[in-house]
Amino acid sequence: MKLQINEAKSAVASAFGRKFLGYALWVAKGQEVKCAVAKKPLQNFKARIRQLTRRSGGRSMEQVVEKLRTYLLGWRAYFGLAQTPGGWQQPALVAQ
Repeated sequence: MKLQINEAKSAVASAFGRKFLGYALWVAKGQEVKCAVAKKPLQNFKARIRQLTRRSGGRSMEQVVEKLRTYLLGWRAYFGLAQTPGGWQQPALVAQ
């Protein structure tokens, strides 16, 4: 197939400490392996929320809420498999 391997993204290493499609693996109590949202996507999420909710821009509250709603629903749908329920309860991640 003559595919090129990106050495920066590829490694022979433990799955812990690596990221897979925005997820990171961790070991919970009882040696159970769970997945969480990796740090970089979480930082990008928070930056995007700050961008969408900034006070400048001349948008009505309804427009801001609609943009936030679509972004939050999409993000939650993609990262909904994360097994960190406490992460969804933080004030920055609650979508009401």
